[in-house]
Amino acid sequence: MVSRLLQNIKIFEYIIMSKDKKTILITGGAGFVGSHLCKRYLGEGHKVICIDNLQKSRTTDNIDPFEKNKNFKFIKHDINNPIEFKEKIDWVMNFACPVSCVDLQVDPIHTAKSNVHGVINMLEIARKHDAVFIQASSSDVYGVREKGEVMREDMLGQVDTLTARACYEEGKRMAETLCMDYHRKYNVNVKIVRIFNTYGPNMYYRDGRVMSNFIIAALNGNNLIIYGDGSFTRSHMYVDDLVEAVDRMMKKSFEFTGPVNVGSTKEITIKELADIVIKMTNSKSRIVYDKELTGDPKFRKPDIGLAKRVLDWEPKVGLEEGVKKTIEHYKNLEMPEKKIIVFATTYYPDMGPAENAMMEMINNMSDTEFYIITTRSRKGLENIKQLGNSLIYRVGPSGIIGKYLFPFIGAWRAYQLSTKYNFRFAWSVMASYGGLAAVFLKFLNKRINFLLTFDKTEAQKKGFLHRSIYMPIYKLIFKTADSVYLTNDAKSDSAVALHSKSGMEVMEYDEDMAKRIKKEYSKLLDKQEGKLARPL
Repeated sequence: MVSRLLQNIKIFEYIIMSKDKKTILITGGAGFVGSHLCKRYLGEGHKVICIDNLQKSRTTDNIDPFEKNKNFKFIKHDINNPIEFKEKIDWVMNFACPVSCVDLQVDPIHTAKSNVHGVINMLEIARKHDAVFIQASSSDVYGVREKGEVMREDMLGQVDTLTARACYEEGKRMAETLCMDYHRKYNVNVKIVRIFNTYGPNMYYRDGRVMSNFIIAALNGNNLIIYGDGSFTRSHMYVDDLVEAVDRMMKKSFEFTGPVNVGSTKEITIKELADIVIKMTNSKSRIVYDKELTGDPKFRKPDIGLAKRVLDWEPKVGLEEGVKKTIEHYKNLEMPEKKIIVFATTYYPDMGPAENAMMEMINNMSDTEFYIITTRSRKGLENIKQLGNSLIYRVGPSGIIGKYLFPFIGAWRAYQLSTKYNFRFAWSVMASYGGLAAVFLKFLNKRINFLLTFDKTEAQKKGFLHRSIYMPIYKLIFKTADSVYLTNDAKSDSAVALHSKSGMEVMEYDEDMAKRIKKEYSKLLDKQEGKLARPL
């Protein structure tokens, strides 16, 4: 009797709890804030539908931990295009839009459309499903403010419509207008939060925002670049505090639409933040100054009185605590620049001058993992060999046959590794069999950036480039390469005659070349992702 009663109580509790579970649509869900919202609501047992076009990071790394959760569903989709759902949607959380000054300028028209067409499409879903809708707005709607001026929700914005940032600033203002129009005309339950600077784990490391820029630079020992004189101020809020504020906003009544400022009130200069990051990372990085960004607000501090009164909310995580957590996240993050495939026709223990020079340079890049694909130069060698920060993969049969097959077998082995480790860079030592392997890999994996080093010893081989039968192959290798480095005096007529589309540079195999290659990889990644060299 007692056991049956307990069983009935459990069934009753399950029914009550099931009624409280929601189906939540989160746009931009694979991004920084969106992924934290996914984590929050999956943890509470809700069903989450994540929409993201993967425009920024191009990966699902932030949401991969949820892949096996039965309550999670990912749809690769751009909100500028309409989408329908047969299942009932309870909440629509619109966090889909580039945020950083770098990303929003990559395609300003798309940024503006996301805040108009995209917002309309998501509001239509909320209208059809009678769902609660929240719009992630921004402190950018306030525009330029005077020093010491605290931003309140009743302040009108002062935005320059002609700057490169206007696509985002005016876009967010239009998004708020659309929300209120849908609220008044269609009785959609809308909520608007004006988000101030937010940081934390899952922020894309190439995001372009000041916090990620500073931490990554400090961890890599690079200069921390400040645009302007460093006196500009920001108030930085940890992402967990933002998620809590958003959740409380979603649960407010129909009548309360906002907008509500959500941010930290503790203002700090950009220079002070740089000093904190350098100290907390124990970095030897230096601070350097560059030209001030166009339209970048000089001061930004919210009045969060409304959030305190209505949401009973204020930030809990202090700056140093949040920065520490973010640093730990980036320390454990696998970055494409830190993993490089190398094609070398021969390598340890059978080393030529170019291979010896390359090994020395690899030793100068101790923070990078090298996956070296090479031939089995003789019998008895291990298939896989760990050597310092290098992992050597010997492929194919030994002898001359293995060398001829290397472009095909080597490329295929590298492709298998690239699907596992998400490589973005391949480096070929000399434009021979390894160079052809890199060409084939780039054909198999379009995301690979190919760097070629052409050594003087190869240029000096008797008749090497003069045999007409080889010339088309070498032209193909040089033209496929994204960057070409000529070592020593290898800048001969034979190399120039190959008409590389890339600018060729002459450098020694040394520490300076290692640094130059790191910068080159970063530049190639910027180009591949459509990013600007620096924001306008």
